[in-house]
Amino acid sequence: MKYKVENLNDVCRVCKSKNLYKFLTLEDMPFTDDFVNSSQIGSEFLYPIGIYYCKDCHTVQTQHNVAVDEYYEDYQYSVGESQFASDFMKGIAEKLTETYFKNETDVKVLEIGSGDGGQLVPFKELGCSVLGFEPSSFLVDVAAKKGIPSVQGLFNDAAISMLPEAFKEVDIILLSYTFDHIPDPIDFLNAVKKILHKKRGILVIENHDLQKIFERKEYCLFEHEHSIYLTKQTAITLAKANGFEVIEFDVLPDEKRRANSLVFVMTLAGSDLTDKAIQNYPLPEYNTQKLYDDKAAEIFEGIHKFEDYINAAVLQNKKIAGYGAGGRGIMTLAALNNANKLEYLVDKKPKSEGVFAPKYHLPVYQITQLQTQPVDEVIVFSFGYIKEITEDLIKMGYKPNQIISMLDILKN
Repeated sequence: MKYKVENLNDVCRVCKSKNLYKFLTLEDMPFTDDFVNSSQIGSEFLYPIGIYYCKDCHTVQTQHNVAVDEYYEDYQYSVGESQFASDFMKGIAEKLTETYFKNETDVKVLEIGSGDGGQLVPFKELGCSVLGFEPSSFLVDVAAKKGIPSVQGLFNDAAISMLPEAFKEVDIILLSYTFDHIPDPIDFLNAVKKILHKKRGILVIENHDLQKIFERKEYCLFEHEHSIYLTKQTAITLAKANGFEVIEFDVLPDEKRRANSLVFVMTLAGSDLTDKAIQNYPLPEYNTQKLYDDKAAEIFEGIHKFEDYINAAVLQNKKIAGYGAGGRGIMTLAALNNANKLEYLVDKKPKSEGVFAPKYHLPVYQITQLQTQPVDEVIVFSFGYIKEITEDLIKMGYKPNQIISMLDILKN
């Protein structure tokens, strides 16, 4: 596939200020899902990812926009068959309906970036009317097999006309790791206002948590696909500036959420739910340029630790594989200088047979490759599912000390 940078912004995506400060650059980074076959090796998109801090509204963001229509039309990522992920999605549906729509009938739920429909299944089982909005034709077809109807396309103001009449006003609009992919969050919020129920409607967003990114040195979450990175305070600021109020954070407790998950609920200003509004979540250190310079230095320190870990293992004649060919695995490795020293990557649901990861071209296999071609250590990039992964690998003959979380390497 061929992608190109359409344009570079020169103003903040949220407040339109020009008072921006670039504190981090990751050179020659790929798209997370841009796998290639043997004949395509070397043709993948590589471009630096610059991360900026707005000194006025304090939102962290990228400033480059890449043409993504073709990319998302072919997107195939899903969480697969993980029991943890299934429990999370069921918990979200139960908590939201119980908290905000108890004893209500015909609750309408629209998920934007609905993927394979997994999150909408528990809402449907609870009696809600559900609809997905998803750009990937592959995932729309997968959702249909689960009984989840979807509209194919990228959601924006013009896309409202594509909604069936019954969904021109909805009670719940849900985005799971989709809001941070939207290049113009303000236009998106303005479109949402047109269809969200004025009195009881809620907008539920699951975003990557910038605090956790910094605490864990998870530089892999800085991606071409992502446009903004929020804290609880910048989520509140964004909501208030655009006619919304944040009324709840962390819908589920931390141990039940995914690896880097900030879940928050917004409602329209003036709705019946605004008495729950959260006015502030002070994070004064996140308003200083020094913090971002310090965090950038820590990220590069983490990258060097990862490189040193791989070099030390290779000197000991250890063979290493990576578990997780999603964004974390692809982007963690892409920032290293020696990722090609790994043997291969495995995933429960590889994009297809015979593919290679972008940039370093590691082959990607089903997890059975770990039996066919055993290794001495498995680095787990999908650390949010490490308990399940460890259980699976122990059944395959691996010992717990052979299974290493990427977080342990970054923090040691």
